Amino acid sequence: MYNKIFSKICLISLILSACSTSYGPLNFMGGYEEKRIGKDMMEVKFYGNQHTSKEKVSQLLLYRCAELTKQFGFDFFVVLKDQSYEEELTNSPTINQPFRTVESESVGVRTVVSPDLTMNTTSKNSVGVYVIGMFKEGSKDYSQYKKSHIKAKRILKEYKNYIK
Repeated sequence: MYNKIFSKICLISLILSACSTSYGPLNFMGGYEEKRIGKDMMEVKFYGNQHTSKEKVSQLLLYRCAELTKQFGFDFFVVLKDQSYEEELTNSPTINQPFRTVESESVGVRTVVSPDLTMNTTSKNSVGVYVIGMFKEGSKDYSQYKKSHIKAKRILKEYKNYIK
C-alpha cells in the first residue's frame, strides 16, 4: 500500500517537474542567456515559463551567475542591478468555430464538438535579469562590496543538487 502511494507521488512529481523550465541554455521552454558588458561585468538572464515559480527562476539565475563568475576566473560577484520582470503572454486561437453540425445520409444529424479555441488564454512567465560585477578576493572591488558580495563557489556547492 505504502509503495503504491509513494510511486504515485513520485510519478506526479516527475510529470509536474517535466513542465517547468530545466537548467540550460535558452530554448522554447526557457533557460539562460548572457551578454558581456565589460571585462568584469555581465548581464545574465534566465527565462522561466508558466510552470516555473519566480523563486525558482531567481535560484537558477543565481546559479548561472556563479557559474559565469568561476568560468571567467573570478571568486565573487555582486548584483549591481536587478531588472527582473514578469511578462504576460496572450495566446490567441485561430479557429473561430468551436463546433459544427454535420449531416450525412447514412447516420443522420451529428454534432462534432471541438475545444473552445475562441477564448484568449494568458500566462505569466518570470524573467530574471541581473547585471553583475565579478571580482577576485583582495581586489579593490572586493573591499568596496565586502558586505554584499556573493561567493560563487558557495552558490555552486549549495545549489548543485537542486539545480541539476
